[in-house]
Amino acid sequence: MATVTAFILVGMTHQNSSGINPTHYIMLYENDQPSLSLYKFENNKEIIRIRPTPEKIVDNIYLLIHTFVLKSDIFLSNNISGKEIHKLFNDEKNKMSYEKIITSLETYDFKVVFNILSGSTLQEQIDRIKEYPNDYEITIPKFRKEYSFRSNKIVNEEY
Repeated sequence: MATVTAFILVGMTHQNSSGINPTHYIMLYENDQPSLSLYKFENNKEIIRIRPTPEKIVDNIYLLIHTFVLKSDIFLSNNISGKEIHKLFNDEKNKMSYEKIITSLETYDFKVVFNILSGSTLQEQIDRIKEYPNDYEITIPKFRKEYSFRSNKIVNEEY
């Protein structure tokens, strides 16, 4: 069973202070093969689930944001089927290089908050997150306390 290793909020920076007014969120599931699921905040409805390559998780997150969050008014309607959504995603992926996506993202005002848990592949890709032009925040573990079923002990870690 896949576990969530990162929770990513997408929305607008609050105009008077820090924080975020989220419209969407992305869950990164990992175990054998990573999976990204994009949800709409207002109804918790999954819009699309994709399987990114482990080395390109950050780029695939931003491709999801570009295609289904920032341009959702253009592309998505309530009548679009799952097959049509996946075709749209793959067509967009084939049409756009990640450099073009970065250039396109510069024209939007949005914020992404990465809540990265212990053991997530995203911990190794923080420098890639920093290459994107949008507002962002990254949270990583400082402390962790978990019960280990393998050792039958409580594990305490400070990073």
